[in-house]
Amino acid sequence: MDRVICYQKPGPGRLDLVTEGGFVRDNFLNLDNTANINLVYENYLKGSTVILSGLEETWEPLVVFCRKLEGQLSHPVAVAVYLTPPNHHGVQPHFDTQENFILQVDGVKHWKVYGAGQELPRVEGSYTPVARERLPELLLETELHPGDMLYVPRGFVHEAEARDSASLHITVDVHVRTWRDFLEDALAAMADRNPRFRKSLPPGLLNGSHAKAQLEEGFRELMEMVHREVRLSDALGKHAEKLIVARPPLPDGHFALLHAEIGLDTPLRKRTAMLTRRFQEEAVAGIQFSGNQILGPVKIAEALRHIDETEIVVPSQLPGGLSNNEKLVLVRRLVRVGLLTHASEGNSAGAAKRG
Repeated sequence: MDRVICYQKPGPGRLDLVTEGGFVRDNFLNLDNTANINLVYENYLKGSTVILSGLEETWEPLVVFCRKLEGQLSHPVAVAVYLTPPNHHGVQPHFDTQENFILQVDGVKHWKVYGAGQELPRVEGSYTPVARERLPELLLETELHPGDMLYVPRGFVHEAEARDSASLHITVDVHVRTWRDFLEDALAAMADRNPRFRKSLPPGLLNGSHAKAQLEEGFRELMEMVHREVRLSDALGKHAEKLIVARPPLPDGHFALLHAEIGLDTPLRKRTAMLTRRFQEEAVAGIQFSGNQILGPVKIAEALRHIDETEIVVPSQLPGGLSNNEKLVLVRRLVRVGLLTHASEGNSAGAAKRG
């Protein structure tokens, strides 16, 4: 905890202090908005829980863990670490908008889980405190010891208290994507393709019957168009762009590989914790992966499948009827854009394939 606070210098949102009465604001910060470690110590000794968030982006073991979990779940994953002083509550009773997996690392913490404060809250929402007089029915009361895990679904109210020693736990937050998100992605893709969806609404649409009639006609036409033309593949592609392409690959000294010689017998592999999604539409084949994507003619589809599913990739062994020159062009491009590295770089592929 000390090293992260001192060396990474997290500000508000990445470092928070909280008591049963709510969040502690500002009195642990330097003038440049970074944390003053001595003031953090002082607040902790007074009963504040120290929360470090965003470690899925800054601490490599957790980055790899979260990427691999994202590869299995196909939903974004984040991590927060909670350090609570002895015999103190962490956060006041509340519910979250994400799925929570609590992993107890050190000390013992007493947990209470109540019924839902809100059924399936919007994922875009935030932590919502619940007054004690309004707590739902108590469903579970338990103690977590090091190595224990507790799952708290989104919307369910919960609270926790450290026992006679300090408690350290990791919360793995799964920020699930919902059907609403999926449908929004499908409509956004349609609007990208069809300018009809990008037309302005009629002027005065809130003021008169003429504009209302135009709205009704236009709305009906667009809904019919959606029914005819909406594509599942569009929603999947948009989801992959957010989950996979928008996340950079892990730093692994890739600069050195950009000038390396790659021949037909050079062993290659996917870079560590690399998320991937292959797709094929009409005459186009492609692969999306952490930080980038490529498109090409459909004849590369079989080679991309082999690259995606094989731990060690040898260019000469690529299937699909490509010439030796085409095989080299493809793998060299995949090294250049960040999917592949030399198999000798690191101990294992560590790839996290998206299902």
